[in-house]
Amino acid sequence: MSSLQAVQLETCEKDLAGLPSHCLFDSAATDLDAEVFFHQSFYAAEEKTPRLHTVAELRAAVLQNFPKELVLLSRDERDLLTRAIAMGGVVHLMDPGEILPARNLVRRLWARVEKVPQGMHLVLPPELMTAAFLLLACPDYEQNRELVERVADSVDDTLYLLGAARMNAPFQHLAGLMKDTSVGECPALIRRMFLAEFDYIHVSRGQILLIHPGLADPDLLSPEALQSAGLFSMDEEDLSRALQSLEAIEDPLYERMLALLTGATRPELVTENVIEDLIILAKQDVPLSDMREVLTGSLMTLPTAEMLSTLREMHDRIPRWLYLNASRVQ
Repeated sequence: MSSLQAVQLETCEKDLAGLPSHCLFDSAATDLDAEVFFHQSFYAAEEKTPRLHTVAELRAAVLQNFPKELVLLSRDERDLLTRAIAMGGVVHLMDPGEILPARNLVRRLWARVEKVPQGMHLVLPPELMTAAFLLLACPDYEQNRELVERVADSVDDTLYLLGAARMNAPFQHLAGLMKDTSVGECPALIRRMFLAEFDYIHVSRGQILLIHPGLADPDLLSPEALQSAGLFSMDEEDLSRALQSLEAIEDPLYERMLALLTGATRPELVTENVIEDLIILAKQDVPLSDMREVLTGSLMTLPTAEMLSTLREMHDRIPRWLYLNASRVQ
């Protein structure tokens, strides 16, 4: 999973480097830039009839959607945005994990990214920064955000259990929750939230399948995964019980391997990430020999007998993702 995320971040960095040096709300933006802004945005995938655009038209659309879209940000986008507001509208992208939410804020036409000697800055236009500051202070903002994050947390749990889930069930769930709030009905913005929040692939008839970020090969998903809505219909109590059962298996193995690997992994690696990678590999029914190769490549020395014994337990005991065409599904 760490390797997949590294590739994703590298792609986002290259994407950001090729974007215009100004944004939709800069005074330098003209109608000649409108199509560039449009095609780099979420709007391009949502507009059904191709046509020409103007800067004034795009600005009006962004401002009209802004109060609702602010509620429907991904969790990483919201964290980055609030940090940018606290920093006066310009924030240094300190962590590689901030590259993807920065790219999504640019795709919303909210911001631009500029290269600096030490990396990149995310820059918010004053118009949106002021509006966001006021909207974040509204009494119902946090209540609406709690609904959004509750659904996102449930999807996270489902993906950890299954590896994949159709987007339509959580989409309908969140749309129903938003309908009776100040956000109201806004299917396009809810769709944006899911696409910004989760990894996904397109399947038959335009449907979207949300996938766990550690899923190495979506082609291994069984036909049932592509046809079924998954187990997202489980209520929160059932989902919680399923996770507790899983934790009872995984947590002791995680803690034992952590004790064994602490101080033994290569200095450029995070020990916890190495163990998480091994767990995700086990969920995908990767052969034990391949897991042993990953473990060995993560260490400064050869693995000990106890490390290999614990690795075998991880391989044998951790339940497989349900919708993989694996030789053995637990």
